[in-house]
Amino acid sequence: MTCPYRNEDRIDVLLDYSAGRLDAARVNLLERHMMECSQCAEFRAGQQQVWQAMDEYLAPLPSADFNRGVWRKIDAAAADPWYRNLGRVVRDGAWKPVFPMAAAVLLVAAGFVFDHRNASSAVPTVTVAEANQVQNTLEDLQLLQNLDASEAEVAEPIL
Repeated sequence: MTCPYRNEDRIDVLLDYSAGRLDAARVNLLERHMMECSQCAEFRAGQQQVWQAMDEYLAPLPSADFNRGVWRKIDAAAADPWYRNLGRVVRDGAWKPVFPMAAAVLLVAAGFVFDHRNASSAVPTVTVAEANQVQNTLEDLQLLQNLDASEAEVAEPIL
């Protein structure tokens, strides 16, 4: 058996063992391994101490008027109008994280607006005369290429 303590992919076996989620065959195999491996045995001892401490912990009992106090707070919160709750939020400072977030949003929005402000002027306008001139130039270039190609054919002897 590969040591689950030394193999990070197998550490879940030790955790399942300490939580009691392993079947009997795997428990026997792991306990035999723990007799030989001191690190796994130390892990088991530490986990047993944690589980024992959790079993011994006694949670304090709630007070006799706990439920009444909870319902009193719920009723008081429901009786307050929404604007009083809003005032409490502002007064308690829960709005403070809003400032950095609002500044970031404003900064991104301003950058977008300034970057795209002149988007319509970024597209060049072309007149009909310029378009015809470009078309004529392209036709001339194509004619020159055809001329060069036919000249190369004539220069080579035909066998």
